[in-house]
Amino acid sequence: MPIWPFHRSRAELDGEKLALAVTAASRRPEFYGADKIPDTMEGRFEFMALNGVLAMLRLQAEPSLRPLAQSFADRLFGLFDAGLREAGTSDTAVPKRMHKLAGDFYGRLDAYGAALADPEALQTALARNVWRLGSHPFAPQLAQYVARTAGAQSGAPISAMFAAEGWPTL
Repeated sequence: MPIWPFHRSRAELDGEKLALAVTAASRRPEFYGADKIPDTMEGRFEFMALNGVLAMLRLQAEPSLRPLAQSFADRLFGLFDAGLREAGTSDTAVPKRMHKLAGDFYGRLDAYGAALADPEALQTALARNVWRLGSHPFAPQLAQYVARTAGAQSGAPISAMFAAEGWPTL
């Protein structure tokens, strides 16, 4: 007899798979380094948030996927919370930092979603958020990755995002 009598919902299981896929896509080394995304905690947050935004945009395109979107957001923010704690953020500071990260994430969701149809606006939004600059040499390449990924995901079933193939490389 199982100890825990409750089963996790399909949305919870898929939200976990999607969060793991976003994490894996966000750890690819070809995106980090000199003249690319800074390999810092902030840089890694920015790229994970960018991939999370791509997933959320795809999930928001289908109203029937609302439970999955919520489960994914819960898992993603759980990962952000764990990252803060592993980095040594005190228990009393974590809620305040999480509140800021949530605001940053949803601000990026709005900014990137609005800029997706305009490559220049997308490059500007990426440069502003990732490097805190008006422009950056890697922003056009990153914007191409974003557009290519969003295009590939929009035409694929949701389950394609659960695997590495659902996240194009540079």
